[in-house]
Amino acid sequence: MEIKKPENFNDVLELQKLLDKSIHSTRPRTLEDIKKSIIAECIEFDEETPQSHKTWKTKPYDKAKELEELTDIWFFVAQLINYCNDNSNLSILQKENLNRFFYDHTSSYTESISILDIIFYLKGRRTDYDYIKFLIIDLMILTNGYCYTKDDILNCYWEKWQKNMSRIGKEWN
Repeated sequence: MEIKKPENFNDVLELQKLLDKSIHSTRPRTLEDIKKSIIAECIEFDEETPQSHKTWKTKPYDKAKELEELTDIWFFVAQLINYCNDNSNLSILQKENLNRFFYDHTSSYTESISILDIIFYLKGRRTDYDYIKFLIIDLMILTNGYCYTKDDILNCYWEKWQKNMSRIGKEWN
């Protein structure tokens, strides 16, 4: 695989696979580990938004930090998809087809999605194609609802991916 800035969601999945293989975990990651990581990132994202659950805190709004935390959710969603593919929950064709749902939802008919809707998806053990498809669709609607585009996610993912790769062997195992 050529290592380059991702141009689509399939590229993100390949970069994520490389990152995950480069990290030396103390034990194998489980579906539960990945889902808990997504939930943790959802909370971190919420804390960077003007709608933060921390109503008692006053800190300046930082749009760049908000985007970074949103992109962190995408990191773990990509890890979830690769995990499901590796465990035969998704076929290769289904995995490649997920790219169709990683697009900007600019329709006025799109219902708004909150971070709690994303967290709700994570309960249970379902990991089939339809589950993941709707997780991606709703996460894209959330992304667009905060005025970010798929290109914002791709650009931020690339920057953060490079930073994460450089952390291996230093801050990370």
